[in-house]
Amino acid sequence: MIRRIMGLGATTALAVTAPLVLTGAAPANAGTSCSGSVASVSAVTYADRLVRAWGRGDTAAANCYATTATSRTLFGQATPGGIHWRRVSTEGAAGTIYVTYHDDARGGNLTIGVQNVGLRAASGWHAAYTAKFTGEPKAWNAVQWADNLVRAWGRGDAKWTAYYATPRAVQQLHAVAAKGGPHWTRIATEGAAGTTYVTYRNDVTRHTLTIGVSNVGLSQGDAHAAYTVRYH
Repeated sequence: MIRRIMGLGATTALAVTAPLVLTGAAPANAGTSCSGSVASVSAVTYADRLVRAWGRGDTAAANCYATTATSRTLFGQATPGGIHWRRVSTEGAAGTIYVTYHDDARGGNLTIGVQNVGLRAASGWHAAYTAKFTGEPKAWNAVQWADNLVRAWGRGDAKWTAYYATPRAVQQLHAVAAKGGPHWTRIATEGAAGTTYVTYRNDVTRHTLTIGVSNVGLSQGDAHAAYTVRYH
């Protein structure tokens, strides 16, 4: 895979293989001040509060409800987690309540394990001690999102092209070609009015392609965040 990143907006040669895995710094709860007591809060409400805090990017609140390892898992997946998580099931086993949520935008699941009432520390904080994602795509920033769309379109991957782009943007790409090919190099990035515009040049034809990605959509955890395409 070729990916020579020299900085935001710098020239970057794109391969058309599978998307990269995004990693990044995650918060720790060491030193976090958590006031009051949540020892008697039900495990389901407890998990709901954690998922909401992560969803809006509130690291201080999330770090109070979660252990350090759980915070790392959540914020390593996405920062913020987005607004589309819906609780779908609850089950208990060996003093733990497992609460599962479905991402209505991106399609995956998240299961939070919370110590049951009576088994927590005196204050009740940091009782969410496990988090597991199933089938949930990684989060990306706007430039990475556009890169992945161009790779998917380049290799003719209809499923992932439709995931990254709106139906209208998919139509615009397919009007250029059903399979974009491997010769696109990122040459510029700029932001305007809540959108990041990422421009690529075809190394063979010298045509340019600009992808517009909604920053708001990404921050809310939306799929189909690439909503406009310009080809010249």
